[in-house]
Amino acid sequence: NYMHLLFKAWKDYFQRNKTHFTHINFNGVPELSSTEKELVYASIQQFQRGESSEGLHLLKIAKAYDPDYHEAIKIFIKEEQKHAGVLARFMKQERIPLIGGHWTDSAFRKLRKLLTIENTITVLLTAEIVAAAYYRALHNATQSVTLQAICNQIISDEEMHINFQAYTLRNFYFKSSPVKRQAYRAYHQVLMFGTALLVWAYHAHIFKAGNYTFTTYLQFIAEEFTRARDMVTGYSAIVIRQEESHTALSSSPAIF
Repeated sequence: NYMHLLFKAWKDYFQRNKTHFTHINFNGVPELSSTEKELVYASIQQFQRGESSEGLHLLKIAKAYDPDYHEAIKIFIKEEQKHAGVLARFMKQERIPLIGGHWTDSAFRKLRKLLTIENTITVLLTAEIVAAAYYRALHNATQSVTLQAICNQIISDEEMHINFQAYTLRNFYFKSSPVKRQAYRAYHQVLMFGTALLVWAYHAHIFKAGNYTFTTYLQFIAEEFTRARDMVTGYSAIVIRQEESHTALSSSPAIF
């Protein structure tokens, strides 16, 4: 049916996007100044760890939900892991060690496993929105050409990740009662605002260095949240980029 065809379209998109980091040149020579390294050190460690999930719970519930969705999720998880791998390669170049975990990452992983598949995807969508803001700030926070290229590609990927999660949630939204829809919207608003505050508390120095004030940070979060909400509720179209691209704007989309 239509839903399965579009999950297949998402799977095809993630397949096409597998080479998304091949244009980035790692020369092994540190690029960060001592001040920049001190600035990003703990922050990039936390976000790299957050990108490195194996996604076992998500794979399990996706397999039970829909086979085409399960196939799309498998490649989506590999794309997230590619983010972690590329960040790890940059960190190795800059002599920044990886970390085994952080309580915020552990808390989000536990939250994703609560209740239904709808909650799992909602938590993922929330994280994607925050990541979209973070990598924009990180891009502006240093003069590293390599880190800026990595951030640009992750920003491009995150746009499609938000669209992907929104499409999945749209399927649940239109099967829900009006009361459940209202409860979902209220829950997601609280989750989004709480997550945004938590991320600011730990990474405000990155946002400030990347030319975000607390107000402009919240404005960006609100805009992306509204964009995602409108896709979930059917008020706006959802785009699947049709060509693998190294920018968020250069390829022809499929719209549904």
